[in-house]
Parts: sequence; C-alpha cells; structure tokens
Amino acid sequence: MKVDFIIVGAQKCGTTTLFDILNTHPGLVGSQPKEPHFFTAPAARRRPLEDYEGIFSPQAPGLKYFEASTSYTFYPMRGLHIWDAIHDYNPEMKLIYLVRNPIDRVVSGFVHVQQRSKVERDFEETIRGGSGHLDITRYYTQIAPYVRKFGRDQVLILDFDDLVDDRAALLQSVASFIGVDFDEFSDYGAVHSNAAGSSEILLQRHSNPSLPYRAIRRYLPSLWRRITDNTERTSRPRPVPSEETREMILNVLDADIRALEELMGADLSKWR
Repeated sequence: MKVDFIIVGAQKCGTTTLFDILNTHPGLVGSQPKEPHFFTAPAARRRPLEDYEGIFSPQAPGLKYFEASTSYTFYPMRGLHIWDAIHDYNPEMKLIYLVRNPIDRVVSGFVHVQQRSKVERDFEETIRGGSGHLDITRYYTQIAPYVRKFGRDQVLILDFDDLVDDRAALLQSVASFIGVDFDEFSDYGAVHSNAAGSSEILLQRHSNPSLPYRAIRRYLPSLWRRITDNTERTSRPRPVPSEETREMILNVLDADIRALEELMGADLSKWR
C-alpha cells in the first residue's frame, strides 16, 4: 500500500473535523493516530516505513489511505525539506491544505498550546514576541513549496469558512480531488471535532505518560481522570487581541495573504 493523500494543515483550521468526516467514507482509511508526524523527523531518526504504513487499518485493494499531520506545514520550525521526503515516498501524493482568517487562527493556535502547557503565557506578549504562531499562519509560505514540488493539480487549498458554512460543496470538491464518491459520506454535517476549550484536552505531559502513569490510566481510570483534569485551563475565556495586535498580525501577513489570493484565485479581502 501507499498513502494516497495527506491533510498537511494548517493547524486549527478544521483539519481534525475534515479528517473525521473523511474517515466515515467506506473507501477511505485514516491513520491511527491522526497525526503520525512521520515525515517531520529527519531521515536518520525516522521510524521504519513498515511502522508508518502499519498504522493504516484495514488494508485491502481499492481503499485509499490518508493522514493529517499539521506539523508538515510548520516551516521552518519542523524541517526544511518535508515536501521532498513526502515526494520521495510517493510522487503522486495529493495534499489538502485548509486556511482560515489569520487572526482567528493565531488566537486558536495560542489557546491550543496554552491548554496543553504547564507555563502561563500572556497572549499579547507571546504573539508580539516573535512566536511560531505567525509562521504557521503564513499560509502561502507554508504551501508554496508543496505546489512547486508536486504541481498545482496535486494540491487542494480549502477555506475554513466553507467547512463551516457550505460543507457539502467543500466535500464535493474533496471527493472529486481524491477520486471517491461524494454520496458515500455519512452524517458529515454533524461532525465538529477538536474544538478549543474541550475539557478532554490533556496537558502535554499527560499525552504520552510514563510507565507508572500508563498503569494508572489503564487500571485506575477514575484516578487518572482526577490527575489529568484540565477543566480549569480549558474553561478560560479566549483572548481577545487588542486593535494594535490585530493590526500588527495583518501587517506582518499582508504580502503572504496577497500571494495566497493569487495562488488560490480567490478574494480574501474579508480577512483584511
């Protein structure tokens, strides 16, 4: 088997919702976990290929396989040539990339990190201090290398607003792009996954616990829930950027937004 397509990002732009919808299709098999980050690691530290392909189940003729590692568009923080590694694996790979109002993505990305971190950070100071949140939101910068490597016809760029407001039309585009029957998607309108603020979100240290904590998780689930209770963090109100910070975000990203408009052939003036 070969992985047929990847949702490469952008983080907090609806990738988990799209992944879960696609997994309802009888002809599609998503990876477990959703984000294996296989190609993020340098080749020398990458897991064996059979381990990667083993996370797709079942495997049978006629099925298509996909994953959704958003770290593939964390350039330059997570690798300088991820697109080359993916192309070496499968030059016919198709890539799906979702984009979102930049300010909304920056806020949601900050909440995503803050809910999983032990360290308290101020939103305004973090964003103005040169954090990676802005790099991840440079959509054109992130997706352009994939377009150059694979060709525009193998890269589908989608708008988060369409996932929310016109999901059927968006899924018809996806179905045509990956070559499956749209009519076989089931209950796609009800799926909304991984929303920031869910009480089920774990601190980063609990996502891959040590052996003693794994034993507690398995044999003492009630104690594990008390240990990992993250309600206080996930129930906090979302930060509201000041007008100065909003202006700064849009100024920093303006050239990237305009380049993305040209690449997509779309009007993104609503973001500005």
